[in-house]
Amino acid sequence: MKKNIKGRILSVMSAAAMAATTMSALPATISASASTLSGQNAKGIVSQMKIGWNLGNTLDAHGSRVPAGSSPETYATQWKMPAPNAQQFQAVKEAGFNTVRIPVTWYEHLEQRGNSYHVNDAWMSYVKKTVDYAIDRDMFVILNIHHEDFINVGQFTDNSYYQAEVKMKSIWSEVAETFKNYDQHLIFEGMNEPRETGRGSAIEWGSGDSNSWNYINRLNEVFVRTVRAQGSSQNQERLLMLPGYAASSSYDAINNIQIPYNAGNVALSVHAYAPYYFTMAHDDKANHKFPGQSGWGEDYESALSDMFGYFGQLQSIKGAPIIIGEFSASDFNNTEDRVRWAKSYLSKAKDKGIPCVLWDNNVIGATDGEAHGYLNRGNCTWYSQSKPVIEAMMEVYNISGSTGEDVNANYVWSKVNIGSDWIELFKEGQGRKVDVWKNFTVSGWKNFCNKDYDFVLVYDSGSEPELVLQDGNYDTWNRISSTDTTSTPFIKKFTYDDIMKAVNSSGLSFNDMKNLFISATTTELTAYGLYAVPKSNGGSGGGNDNPVINDPSLYPVVQTQVNNHKIGFKWNAVQGAEKYGIGVYQANKWVVKKQVDASVHTWTSPQVTSGTYRLVVLAKVNGQWVNTDVFKKSFYVTVR
Repeated sequence: MKKNIKGRILSVMSAAAMAATTMSALPATISASASTLSGQNAKGIVSQMKIGWNLGNTLDAHGSRVPAGSSPETYATQWKMPAPNAQQFQAVKEAGFNTVRIPVTWYEHLEQRGNSYHVNDAWMSYVKKTVDYAIDRDMFVILNIHHEDFINVGQFTDNSYYQAEVKMKSIWSEVAETFKNYDQHLIFEGMNEPRETGRGSAIEWGSGDSNSWNYINRLNEVFVRTVRAQGSSQNQERLLMLPGYAASSSYDAINNIQIPYNAGNVALSVHAYAPYYFTMAHDDKANHKFPGQSGWGEDYESALSDMFGYFGQLQSIKGAPIIIGEFSASDFNNTEDRVRWAKSYLSKAKDKGIPCVLWDNNVIGATDGEAHGYLNRGNCTWYSQSKPVIEAMMEVYNISGSTGEDVNANYVWSKVNIGSDWIELFKEGQGRKVDVWKNFTVSGWKNFCNKDYDFVLVYDSGSEPELVLQDGNYDTWNRISSTDTTSTPFIKKFTYDDIMKAVNSSGLSFNDMKNLFISATTTELTAYGLYAVPKSNGGSGGGNDNPVINDPSLYPVVQTQVNNHKIGFKWNAVQGAEKYGIGVYQANKWVVKKQVDASVHTWTSPQVTSGTYRLVVLAKVNGQWVNTDVFKKSFYVTVR
């Protein structure tokens, strides 16, 4: 679909802190014109895709027993990733990526209707909104069905095929209808890694056999026929990606993909974390030096040359391009080796005309081969240990991207407003580091676990923290997720209702609970303090010393317009305002660039250079700038 947004300002609230791009004097806006893409064959589309990025562990999250009727955002954040937002996609775009893959798991959102299924309307709308973040930025988007429990089964049988066929038809018919007018920037991927599970890694992650090849080929045909049958001209020419068994990179798995007759534009979907003993293995045969060789004697450079060699052959044999939908090298504290690997890998892919899409699960610090964290989605900067890898990737394609500032040492006590009535349960001035999925106990918590108090955690992490309750018999671990969406830097509030929700889901009573833990999730965490905060204070980081800090009405509602490289601001009056300030986020801090009297509700900036700027309009009330929710209330403007 042509997303004509020329002259349109995308002014979107951030979900969390984000480091802005380099500024001159002031802000800038997202005013872009998305080009229409139509009439291309498969090779023509693929040749424009270059390099991509995965929004991993987000819309594909599943299996965490989210209560029925929960919001789409609750599902998308159940693996403790920040919710997708426009700023994440802007950071990806600015780094140089022109393709985004959005993995989506659908089975938790299917509503049975007779002999078929309907995708929950709210979930479909949420997926569409996420897709549009990339489409609005003139990027290619790969949309798929991911961790589906009806596809990845213990054994491929006629009965399991029937179940998968019905659900695949239901999903893809509704997806095709929803996106029927989107142009060739939008690509559909029929399945993720279809495979037989629970039969040992040799089978699950092997190359498949004649039964599994036939089974997957039949489902691939269901996918193709369903999308093409929708009927729009865009869906007739849309690029469709077809995986082999487990989306394996092996010659046999790819060679046995059967392209349906008269399928139209198709590509072969491959995942290649290669060489495995460099990228992910953590056993005694692993070697995380590049160039190098595994404990089995496999030479890494030769292995990559061989793989891309037969990829090139298979593109000719099958008459279809290959897209590597997932690739990455886990961080084993070997940044320089990953840089060399990235240059070697992508140079060979570029030579064969194969676009590669980086797997990013926003996990750092893991030692099990799953530390594929590149973009810190909490503040939309690139992790310092992965930033050079991203820059090396762009170097291969001669792309001049901007990866911004490092996300190091962001925490400072001075940014946290500790209330005078906050009751300290834990404090460590230099912070206590908690590794991925680790935790530690806090004492004295039961005295304040009631409706009169919230718990407030002061922390620094790339993903959401958790509290965990353990019963007196040490049998259950009950994870407490915060419903706090204020995005106050370094602060996370846990309400009494949050805690009781975890208790109730455990099947036990509050009196059964003994230990309270501060817990990291998918990313290491540094904990600085845990406080019991009286509810009269709101428990959101303001303290009684700043009584106006949490009132959302004290933020002006702002309109912006860009003309001749000048940004015009217009806002409503705020009751009790003494002054207004135009704030700009630069060098990892907010700066009030312009102050005006309370009677003034408009201002136009001097001319600014092209770029994207993060801005906010603040009110000064009772002698204080109201700024606790500044990141949530800020917006972006792009000047071109």
